Amino acid sequence: MHNPSASTVSRRTLLRGLGVSMALPWLESVPSTAAAVSTAGDQPPTRTLVTFTGMGFHSNHWWARGEGSAMELGPCLKPLEPWKERMVFLRGLWNEHANNGVIHCMQTGNMLSGAPMSKTEVRTGVSFDQLMAQRIGNRTRLPSLVLGCEGPIPGLQDGHPLLYSSHISWSTAVSPTWTETRPALAFDQLFRSKPNRGDLRVVDAVLEDARSLRQRLSVSDRQRFEEYLGSVHEIEGRIKRAGKERDAGEWKPSLTKPDRPRPADGIPVEIPDYWKLMNDIVLLAFRTDSTRIATLKYCNDGSILTHAHAGAKDQHHQMAHTQPKELVPVNQFFTSQLAYLCKRMAEVKEGDRTLLDNSTIMHCSSMIHGNHDAKQLPVVLLGGAGGKLRGGRAMDYLEAPNRRMCSLFLSLMEWGGLELDRFGDSAERLTGL
Repeated sequence: MHNPSASTVSRRTLLRGLGVSMALPWLESVPSTAAAVSTAGDQPPTRTLVTFTGMGFHSNHWWARGEGSAMELGPCLKPLEPWKERMVFLRGLWNEHANNGVIHCMQTGNMLSGAPMSKTEVRTGVSFDQLMAQRIGNRTRLPSLVLGCEGPIPGLQDGHPLLYSSHISWSTAVSPTWTETRPALAFDQLFRSKPNRGDLRVVDAVLEDARSLRQRLSVSDRQRFEEYLGSVHEIEGRIKRAGKERDAGEWKPSLTKPDRPRPADGIPVEIPDYWKLMNDIVLLAFRTDSTRIATLKYCNDGSILTHAHAGAKDQHHQMAHTQPKELVPVNQFFTSQLAYLCKRMAEVKEGDRTLLDNSTIMHCSSMIHGNHDAKQLPVVLLGGAGGKLRGGRAMDYLEAPNRRMCSLFLSLMEWGGLELDRFGDSAERLTGL
């Protein structure tokens, strides 16, 4: 911090150290400045998170009905039972242009844009998260955070670009946004201004600035600040341990030798550990106000992952097509990620609200089930959108005159601070939302 003796601290102040900069979490003692003022004045900002899993859900078990505490959830949504009063289940939404092809890539490339997709070259549209990043991303150090837990699928299928299957975030019509799949490098995006600073941990590097700031915080803010520094320290430690375990060969594989190339350093061996770590990085990004816009693609459309941890014996792609009963626990693992995010966000206090109150999570998939049915899409919303979203509802748009995903995106952007009259194929918001 440039002036440690100042009586107030700007929310845009960074804790600085050797090659490291850390944005502050939301603190009631810290006033906003013009660069960081939200549309609600001195209230915490609204964060926007899109999460994605490919190939839909088991078609017989993805449903919700009723309202409030009496809402009933289908088996695929059971992990969200504690959070159903913070959830809005949306049935019947679609991207019309995703129904011009019957293979996975042609039903995914416009997931967040609704734009037409070229079948012969990579060309679709800018996704709504990146439009937000371009228009209002300058409010934070990172315009947006784009993460994934499965690498891109190269090549063509029936002459169609498979790149569409691997990316939901697009910076231009022809360029998907770089999707970071390595936890260590995702973490570096949040905190490191220079790479390769050895073993000095982020919290240690900014210790002097942290001591100065701590003296000027309220009692409650000091506790928040200590918890924040502790969470940064703990997650960075987990990332480093994951990398060291792989370097030391301390995996516990089920084969006598690996049947796939060695993953990049810092990526945990087990899928649940990997996904949880990426969830935690998103939480840190929001909690430190490093960004207010994020996408997290847990798996690709056409995913080759095998979720043995959930009892699966086949790859996700195969199971999505055949829909065996074993697909339900896999789907429950997906929605358990949302439950984890809700729990962690609800634990973070921001004034009279929580991080969950001040966030919108949209989970979506590219089809209702794995047999290429994109005529309606599975979508749930979680959180409070800064007081603008009321949970505990199941809403059916299947027969509605407007059921465009882009109509939902217009609302999501507005809640996040960008108000537009039109986006993609829609010039109106969803009714009743």
